[in-house]
Amino acid sequence: MRFWLIIFIILFTSYFAIQRHLHPQLNHNSIIDRISHPLDHRLRYRIGEIDPRFNISHEQVKLLAQQATEIWHLGTMKNLFIYDPNAKLAIHLIYDERQVESSARNQALNILENTQQDQNIKREKIEKIRAELDKSNREIDIYKVNYETKMSQYNQFVSRIHQSNQGVTPSIHAQLEQLKNQLQADRLNLNQKLALHNQKVNQLNQQVDALNSNTQQFNQSVDQFNARFQPRQFDKGTFSGQSINIYEFQSDADLRVTLAHEFGHALGLRHNSDPKALMYPVMKEQDLQNFRLTSSDLAMLNSR
Repeated sequence: MRFWLIIFIILFTSYFAIQRHLHPQLNHNSIIDRISHPLDHRLRYRIGEIDPRFNISHEQVKLLAQQATEIWHLGTMKNLFIYDPNAKLAIHLIYDERQVESSARNQALNILENTQQDQNIKREKIEKIRAELDKSNREIDIYKVNYETKMSQYNQFVSRIHQSNQGVTPSIHAQLEQLKNQLQADRLNLNQKLALHNQKVNQLNQQVDALNSNTQQFNQSVDQFNARFQPRQFDKGTFSGQSINIYEFQSDADLRVTLAHEFGHALGLRHNSDPKALMYPVMKEQDLQNFRLTSSDLAMLNSR
């Protein structure tokens, strides 16, 4: 009896040792879980403490965590994780200076985006005014040509009368006065059009100068933003073996990918050098909205 007990213990211990070697994530499940589910290789996790200053509910974090595990499921076609409210591995959201900095980044980014939108609106208005002035300038040129043509015709008419050595009849005098008055009215109208056009040109130039000045200030603000807020390191989340601690995130998509990254560490993966990969140490070039595992991530998983 004792012999078989020893054999059983050896086989039992060997089985779980081999199991933990083939499936490193099981190291983070409790012993009771491994005994209760000897053929289940999924990593069990739960939602732990959530600081209320994150303004996110327990159910929201649970949903995003499930979406994070789905990234691994879709990439490997394997169920590697399962939610278990009694799991050993807990996900905690811990509020510290990193989230304060992240909130400041979001606020600064919103200001930049609003400023850029305002700049674009002003630029569109300027282009519209410039098009209107171009049209006005063409109309003035046509009006000026017509005026000069009428003036030339008037002068020729006067010259012919003088050359005819005939007296100016009352009807001709009346005709000359009418033409003269019309030319004076046309000239006055032309001067008014030119004055109004030049006024609008000056106003446009002032708007362009203001836009250029604002654009320069905006570019300086962008440089300051980029200098202060560098690409986010994944130390905004850490995996300690018994917990995944999240310290900052900027959006649901950001939190989802960060959780997926930390789940990767729970699977036994280290960082890699592919800037588009989930396990790259800096969140920069990844597509947060439609993220998929890269070949680099899968290669690391298969070579554990």
